[in-house]
Amino acid sequence: MAAAPNDTTGEFSSAARSLLQGELTLPLAVLDQQKLTNNIRWMQQFADLAGVQLAPHGKTGMLPALFLQQIAQGAWGMTLATVPQAMVAAAHGVKRILLANQLVGRAEMQQAATMLQNGIEFYCLLDSQDNLTQLDNFFSEQGLTLKVLLEIGVAGGRSGVRSFTAGLELAQQVKQSKALQLAGVEFYEGVIKAPDQAAAIRQFVQSCIDFSLELQQQQLFATPQILLSGAGSAFYDLVAGAFGAATLPDNFMPLIRPGCYLFFDLGIYQQAQQDLLKRSALACQVEGELHNALEVWAYVLSRPEPQLAIIGLGKRDMAFDAGLPLVSQHFRPVTKSAQKQPLQAQPTQRQPKAADTRMYISKIMDQHALLQLPPDSDLAVGDMLSFAGSHPCLTLDKWRYLAVLDEDYQVRRWYETFF
Repeated sequence: MAAAPNDTTGEFSSAARSLLQGELTLPLAVLDQQKLTNNIRWMQQFADLAGVQLAPHGKTGMLPALFLQQIAQGAWGMTLATVPQAMVAAAHGVKRILLANQLVGRAEMQQAATMLQNGIEFYCLLDSQDNLTQLDNFFSEQGLTLKVLLEIGVAGGRSGVRSFTAGLELAQQVKQSKALQLAGVEFYEGVIKAPDQAAAIRQFVQSCIDFSLELQQQQLFATPQILLSGAGSAFYDLVAGAFGAATLPDNFMPLIRPGCYLFFDLGIYQQAQQDLLKRSALACQVEGELHNALEVWAYVLSRPEPQLAIIGLGKRDMAFDAGLPLVSQHFRPVTKSAQKQPLQAQPTQRQPKAADTRMYISKIMDQHALLQLPPDSDLAVGDMLSFAGSHPCLTLDKWRYLAVLDEDYQVRRWYETFF
């Protein structure tokens, strides 16, 4: 990595280095820019067809370079989970930020105040009188106005008021505050568990819509535009569908917040997307499909047993919370001796091939993975394998820099993460 990161975009260039010719150390997390671009286009097209705005959740990768690419393609702004994450987004040029969390703590409030003073359109969530009092006192002292969304939760879930009665009382208290403005309603449907999960989610979303309309009727919103926001990466079709079916006032802005779609995976989100396409005619109208854009390459370190290979890949390199990594591609590097042979005599390949589907990781340790092999496997020490995961968030947060591959497996760009 020959050049310093660009402080504005979180990306930088370097002299071209070939992954396949061994010019980069492994393990190495890599991104496929063509697939990232496709995924950005796909979700933005879905949002446009659904008539909703998109505020992708940036916590997934904390890659400002990709924040800006999503906004350039039409995203309304970015969703973040913590104030430091929001500060990163603001520092890299994001102008609209939804903190999908409560704003608690004086240091965090001061950073939010700094963003407001710098012209950032900033929103956070509210679900308690205690937090209301803390925020009102702080932002009154600062002479600032803070926009809040009233969060609706579910029993046994995360934050959010547990009843609409409590929500109505809190909204009335916000109206009496000095420094807070009620700017909308927020919820997260992904924590709902039920025998018929889709039906339960539809019912919950509809109840949140009805509640928002009640707040509007009682004139409890204080901003010209009202945000109505929900949706993670698994059920965004249900949320967008409910928003689209509702008769919302012109000043309501429906907003969805998926994040993992950008990188996708070959695990839980691939399955969630397959389920979504079975129930959503609208999603089936979007051109193309989402593709896994994140892999980690590693070497075969050892073949200590006939049907076992030890891979230089471990828990410090890839997520393992939602399933063990899956072998994706196999490449045998060209050796110097092979380079002198006629091409047809070289026991190597010029491009990676799909890995033998009979190979699988049976155990993963800090720095090693145990790969089970079929009896006829020719896998050799020094071979390169790529691995796709499940739940990209917990792979991405393990890497300070991610290599961006082109179609020739050359790396000329790097993206910097800010976890």
